[in-house]
Amino acid sequence: MRISAFLPVYNEEKRIDSALTSLQWCDEIILLDKYSTDRTVEIARRYGEKVKIFFMNNSETYDANEWNFLFDQCSGEWIIRFTASDIMHPELALSIQTLINNDSFNYDIIEIPFRRYVLGLQSKYSPWHSNVCPMVFRKSALYLDKHDVHHALKFKGTTYTMKGHDVYCMHHLTHETVDIMMERHLRYLRGESRGFESDELRKPFISVILETLKVFFYRRSFVLGWDGIMLGFAYITYHMMSFVYKWERKRNNAAEVYRVLRENSIEDWNKNSLNKVNISENNYYE
Repeated sequence: MRISAFLPVYNEEKRIDSALTSLQWCDEIILLDKYSTDRTVEIARRYGEKVKIFFMNNSETYDANEWNFLFDQCSGEWIIRFTASDIMHPELALSIQTLINNDSFNYDIIEIPFRRYVLGLQSKYSPWHSNVCPMVFRKSALYLDKHDVHHALKFKGTTYTMKGHDVYCMHHLTHETVDIMMERHLRYLRGESRGFESDELRKPFISVILETLKVFFYRRSFVLGWDGIMLGFAYITYHMMSFVYKWERKRNNAAEVYRVLRENSIEDWNKNSLNKVNISENNYYE
């Protein structure tokens, strides 16, 4: 069975080599470049005709339209989604190939061993921990929900779950610095708020409470000491700011409040005699 890799990138010259090396076993690599200003495309072209490059404008807000390129350009019956943050062990690639080339394999989605690193940390106590993740799937099992920022790509069908493994897995090496984390978070937060249509803020508020409980009572991130506290704070802060962005979309009228205050200030000064006093430069320095 043919398998396509879908890889969206933007200014990834430092990481593109490791990602493309991990995907050489695929039949084609659909690389969606968002008009990188560094050497990302130049490096990608070194990998030959297997890498098919397409372009899309980058934006400061998450844009689910990038998945349209997956539907339109990936020609394989099977697809693996990848980012420049990802690397894959060759044994895992071989296991995936064995599964999809087996005529009796009737599943639509494959959950593969997955290890997510955040700021260099990976642990079962991390709020972001995943033992497996649905990264390989039949193209026919996909549909798109553009209102969901983090899970815009949806699946339908039967799922096969591979056994978790710490080595023979996909490593997701994300957020190398706090600055990078915040930049990515802002992009997703803007996307979440843009897609928030409900007038009811109760649901996102409850989400903050539930995610906070998850950190302290389900994941028990504090077991990791200061590292766990940092991961917990970073995770909870994202959900808190998600609520703040949604509140802004539905209730914020700061622009109007400040406009009125500024106009009133100008009016007050125009009425005040001090505004009409002409103080000469000589008098000022006396």
